[in-house]
Amino acid sequence: MKKIIYLNLFILFSISVFAQTGSLKITISDIKNNDGNIKVALFDESKSEAFLKKLELAFRKKIVVINNKKADVTFTNIPYGTYAVILFHDENNNGEIERSSIGFPVEPYGVSGNKFVIGAPKFNDCKFKIKSSFKTINIVMKSFL
Repeated sequence: MKKIIYLNLFILFSISVFAQTGSLKITISDIKNNDGNIKVALFDESKSEAFLKKLELAFRKKIVVINNKKADVTFTNIPYGTYAVILFHDENNNGEIERSSIGFPVEPYGVSGNKFVIGAPKFNDCKFKIKSSFKTINIVMKSFL
């Protein structure tokens, strides 16, 4: 009898743990051409200080193929919480965002919330919550120059 109770408790605990994750679908719009690919970095709140500064510390990263000037990406098994996304169109496939001599991005980029401010946006400018099993956001590509 105790084994059945423990088994049921384990099953209930497992279900509640797995129920606390969701999927995030990102639709990327205003892509100017099909060259290269899109590099996407998803940051969680624990690494908010690294947002835009240290892409290697992103919670998850993906490279997305562009088809007909459109791209979508989905991240799965994302724990409920607060996140922000940065992405850029790596037109020349060198793995880095090209910058002007004064540091402004030359290749198109986008951030969650589509906040385009003077200077680099902060995590708090771009954050959103995942608190359900599926969330969709749209990110509009922007060119600085």
